[in-house]
Amino acid sequence: MRSQRKKRLFRWLFLAALLCSLVVGLFASQEQKELPKIPQFSQNFASWPINLGRRIAQIRAYIPTIDRVVIVPDQTTFFKAIADWSLAGRWPILIGDNSYTEMFLERFKPAEVIHLAPVSSNTPLQESIIGAVAAAWDAEDVVSLKETWQSLGWQPPGVVITSQQDSALPAAVALATAYGQPLVFLEGDFGTANDTLTPQQWKSLTTEVENLVKLTGYPYAQLGDSIDTVTLVRQLGVKYPSPEKDDQPLAVTDGLARNQNGSRWAVVGWIYGDTNRAVYQAMCSLFLDMNTALFYDSYQKTPPWLNYEMNTPSRELSQVGIQTKLVQRPQAGKITWRGLTDEKWDYDWIFVNSKGTPSEFEVGDGEVDVNDIPQLKFPAAIYFIHSFSAATPDNPATIAARWLENGAYAYVGSVHEPFLYAFIPPKYLIRRMMVGSPFLVAARYLDSPPWKITTIGDPLMIISQPRPRISPQSLKNNSSDR
Repeated sequence: MRSQRKKRLFRWLFLAALLCSLVVGLFASQEQKELPKIPQFSQNFASWPINLGRRIAQIRAYIPTIDRVVIVPDQTTFFKAIADWSLAGRWPILIGDNSYTEMFLERFKPAEVIHLAPVSSNTPLQESIIGAVAAAWDAEDVVSLKETWQSLGWQPPGVVITSQQDSALPAAVALATAYGQPLVFLEGDFGTANDTLTPQQWKSLTTEVENLVKLTGYPYAQLGDSIDTVTLVRQLGVKYPSPEKDDQPLAVTDGLARNQNGSRWAVVGWIYGDTNRAVYQAMCSLFLDMNTALFYDSYQKTPPWLNYEMNTPSRELSQVGIQTKLVQRPQAGKITWRGLTDEKWDYDWIFVNSKGTPSEFEVGDGEVDVNDIPQLKFPAAIYFIHSFSAATPDNPATIAARWLENGAYAYVGSVHEPFLYAFIPPKYLIRRMMVGSPFLVAARYLDSPPWKITTIGDPLMIISQPRPRISPQSLKNNSSDR
């Protein structure tokens, strides 16, 4: 009985969210029209990013966060732990005791930490995965899972694409489960993170991604329907060759999920690599809230650099309760940067503008290199305005890879020389997020042709104030009523 009441309430909340009035035209505001832009398509889906973020906020509000962290030793035990999630509550699950686990625990500070012993299973892998996702929604199998979503009035906001052979697979299962997204499998060789796909690989990837999304049966063909994001959780090349210039590679995450006319039908995020780190990235996105931000502005105060100033976003974030630190010229410089990095950084958001190469970046009065990228005390989301920083994002001698290695769980950067105007100015990025848009969606020019900015992380991650948690004991006491 209690479960039925919860389902009715859940459905009402989501229908109310989808029907609420939105600020039409926000993503085409007068201020944004004044920005330099790459050529745009005529389609205008002004309200859908806000609506998308509100849907994620609703599911966070409906399914409580339990004040615990569970640590498991391996993939099989991870799937068993995911199956213990339910509509009554969810909690972070990490794999192994490692630096990423230590950082997450330091930031999340759970009331209890549980270490699970390894379990064995004779169930085929795909069956085990689907069973875990269904169980977390109080469903029996994939058919009843879809029926459960329908009864709750839930339309999946995206699709998660992974491979059964990939080390990041558990992260895909977590993101599909948490947000109520179809989980589909893409097998085959699409290179590794540092690669540029061949034209044949690129053609195959675009075709297979769309076919897999189409097979879910949910509307996807335009922004603002049901499927508005694709989360790729597997190894593949970060770049593909431009059809116009072979020496001008484009970002795979920007070129995917496009219609024949080039318009976008979804925004793509990407998680890859080591199992422990991939799961950490997913759990940070799902369970961490935002309290602090660092803005490091190395640019001179003249056009066009002035359009990327950080005083405005720092001030506006602080007005909504986020603690911000702003460093700008003339204070910005090598001495200041290296002074800041003497200690581990404890910022939830990090915004940097710079110039340079894949391994060096300007900080105001000269360049530093990847060895000057700080160690992180807390997990962080990074917005790095710079050329080439994500050209080889799995090579720790380069900028994006070092941030990720050090504990970043989301990263926006460039795979090649993008030109300054390819990046959303920080003040507009912040305003988009403050009205609800997910981070990686807010970081895109939504109507532009494919270009060179890549988006690493969960595309449904939103900015949020600290959420209340339920004590583990309360969950145990109420479990018999579910």
